[in-house]
Amino acid sequence: MTAPHALAVFGSTGAVGPLRCHASLTDIAAKLGAPWDIGRVSGRRRWPHLFSYGDVELCVCRCRLITSIRVRTWRDTIGLPHPRSGGVDSHPGPLTHRQMTSALEAAGCRWQQVTLNQPPGQTALSTDPVGVTFTFRTAGTPEPLLESAGIWTSAHECVPPAPDAPDDGFGAATEGST
Repeated sequence: MTAPHALAVFGSTGAVGPLRCHASLTDIAAKLGAPWDIGRVSGRRRWPHLFSYGDVELCVCRCRLITSIRVRTWRDTIGLPHPRSGGVDSHPGPLTHRQMTSALEAAGCRWQQVTLNQPPGQTALSTDPVGVTFTFRTAGTPEPLLESAGIWTSAHECVPPAPDAPDDGFGAATEGST
């Protein structure tokens, strides 16, 4: 599977293989192996916390549910997790606006240009009905280049691990722990 095709599937489904919002990091790790630990979102609190599988960055709540997914695509090589093996497949980058819109259309994924509040040097499109946002850099390039694709969830019912729960391998089980 090529990177444009994998990202078009992400645009259509909101998932990169088994990685999707509201999925349990514990369940994902059982399938793909342990993620890479990127670090804390806030310097003061352990949760939410950032993890990744290649260039797919996950923001995870203290209840271990994935609350956002962002695929970093600005590099010369884009690492996407293999859907079954847990390994990371390398794909050539960067990807152009034309490549991505063609891949989205080939996947039957509807999209629309985002017109509000775009900073200078950037353009974006959003998929319907899933709402994955594809952000492109326009400054200093003859054709817009994909910088990232991402989706996030609204609030969810957070049930944190019990204070006496054993460490699940992703850090301290309690909110206040470091």
